[in-house]
Amino acid sequence: MSWTPPEQPDDASDETSDETPPEPHGPYTRDNPLTFLVPEPILLRLERVDRPGAQPGEQPVAFTRAGPDEVLLAVNAYPAPLVDAFFASDAFGEPVIVVGAAWEEDGGVRGELSALLPERTMRAIQDTVSPEDEEEDAEPWAASATLGGTSYEETVGGDDDEDDDEDDEDDDDAEPHFPLVIGAVLRFPENRKFPGDFELEVDDLMRSILEGRAMDAKDKRIDNLLGGL
Repeated sequence: MSWTPPEQPDDASDETSDETPPEPHGPYTRDNPLTFLVPEPILLRLERVDRPGAQPGEQPVAFTRAGPDEVLLAVNAYPAPLVDAFFASDAFGEPVIVVGAAWEEDGGVRGELSALLPERTMRAIQDTVSPEDEEEDAEPWAASATLGGTSYEETVGGDDDEDDDEDDEDDDDAEPHFPLVIGAVLRFPENRKFPGDFELEVDDLMRSILEGRAMDAKDKRIDNLLGGL
């Protein structure tokens, strides 16, 4: 998780302190989500799948953590040519960092997972879906693979003005990464385990996903209905 719980004092005291109290966390909304990342890179295996409700021209893709204990992490739909570009460019040929954002909505948890792709990979995808000699005739969906957005590094570190020169040099040498949404996360209000602590709730939800204990939202909704009978 990207948040850091405030440290508790060893001894309670009535004396005042000159230290600035820690900033409170939350409330977490869509505009102010709780951000988190999976500490270790994950090798993802992509697979085209059939999914009811997919829009015409879109291709659903399943993202599975590769390995002996493979786990389905997410499913998302993209324009079919973009999916072709994923495979043509080998965009997920190496492990990627998975990040996410979550917020409270209607008493439950909603959010999304994203894979951080290096700039060179994004350019390879862009070149596949929108070659330079065909830019004028590029389809509208090609914008999904452009580098016009803000990189992940700029998003999380753009306000830090106190880095030393060495850190600045490292940042200059590091390749920018851009998030690609790979799927949604959801936990219904009746399934929350920590109603009073959203940060613990998201931590538990992510552990469930990474360990393969999560259910498809539609299946879970049916399970909840049957459990209430």
